[in-house]
Amino acid sequence: MARSIRALPLAFCFAFALNAGAQTMTITIDDAVRLSMAGDARVQSSHWDALAAAAKAEEARRRQLPSLSLSAGYTRLSDLQSTINFGGMPITIDSLDNAFSLSATTQYPVFAGFRLRESAALAELQSRSKEIGLAMVRRALDFETRRAYWEAVRSIYNVRMLQENLNLMQNNLEVVQHQLAQGTVINADLLAAQMRRYQADIDLGNARTMQQRAFTSLASLVAQNGDASLAADPTTLFALGSTPDTTPELAGPGQPLADSIDANALAESALQRRPEVQASAIAVDVAEHSKRLAEAPLYPAVNLTGNYTLADPNQRVVFQSDPWKFTGTWSLGVSVSWDIGGIPANLLEKQAQDYGIEKSRADKSRQEELIRLDVRSCALAYDQTRRDAALVARMLDQAKENERVTQQRSNAGTASASDLLSAQIARLRSEFTIVNKQIDVQIAAADLCRAAALADLE
Repeated sequence: MARSIRALPLAFCFAFALNAGAQTMTITIDDAVRLSMAGDARVQSSHWDALAAAAKAEEARRRQLPSLSLSAGYTRLSDLQSTINFGGMPITIDSLDNAFSLSATTQYPVFAGFRLRESAALAELQSRSKEIGLAMVRRALDFETRRAYWEAVRSIYNVRMLQENLNLMQNNLEVVQHQLAQGTVINADLLAAQMRRYQADIDLGNARTMQQRAFTSLASLVAQNGDASLAADPTTLFALGSTPDTTPELAGPGQPLADSIDANALAESALQRRPEVQASAIAVDVAEHSKRLAEAPLYPAVNLTGNYTLADPNQRVVFQSDPWKFTGTWSLGVSVSWDIGGIPANLLEKQAQDYGIEKSRADKSRQEELIRLDVRSCALAYDQTRRDAALVARMLDQAKENERVTQQRSNAGTASASDLLSAQIARLRSEFTIVNKQIDVQIAAADLCRAAALADLE
């Protein structure tokens, strides 16, 4: 909640910039995560759901206290006269016209087969389950936002590189047209250059469409209260301040990823931090408490009751003729009930709950296996992606040097325009591959952070 509060000023500034038509706001990857956490409807829904479950848990705890009910009543009675014979003399008695009553009744379940205790425990587990559900939503949203952010960054670099590719194809087309006018190439070479230029234009158009989609996805997570719909072009909503060449951060801002990854240690840490494991453990506890609740009808129920009544007339007073005389009476009682006939069915219910406990334990073990596999898979993917990025980075210097040498040879007339174009395209492809691999490293790091639950999002 504290992080959500800190994100509010940034969210307000972002919404104000959109509504006021101000210039594009620059956000970093951490800004994007804070904005999405502050405004995502799934987080808000889970938050209110957790608060509702906490209130119900408090209600269940208070139901273990003795109950006290107060009542008051007034009744207007019709006039009625009765005659009795007292010592041979008839006596006429007028009935009371008004009836008043004040009553206080208390009831305390001395022993109810642990029903109230187990019901309170189940409500508390339900509350904890909702809190864990909120944590699961937040962690999923964290990874979803980071991936959307880096995909938007990827789309920016792809558009830039494909724009440069289109410029190269256009320059090549102009060179081929000039050569055709001089008679040094044939018409087929011109057609091939035109086809390359058309294909470059198509690739750039596809990249711009992908950029629109990537920014739309990011805006749906970052923009507050549907502000993404205010801009016809989502790429104008914000500028992305984080670059893919930075060191990935797993455990939070200022905590870069270590050079070596211990998958086993991360897996064991994930078993302590992943909300899915906590949810599985709570499911086992719920099954155990449900079993105890199913055992409750096997025991007798004992209730203590008490009542105090102040009434006029009081039904326990005979021959009450004073119309304004209130009489107080009290009562205490103990009741014991035991459903003997339902014991066979209750024993079967208890057996079913035993099976439910074993199922929950098996599900917990399976969940732990899946988390270990998830962490190891993400760690392997991160290591492989990082190695690929390091290898690809070495290719760029060679491609740049080859382009420089080919340019000099072209200037000297010893290399053709196609040779220079090939060198330029090779350099461009190297840059394209490096940037995409760097972004793949960032996404793989975020996925590993999600799998190992390294970042503290509370």
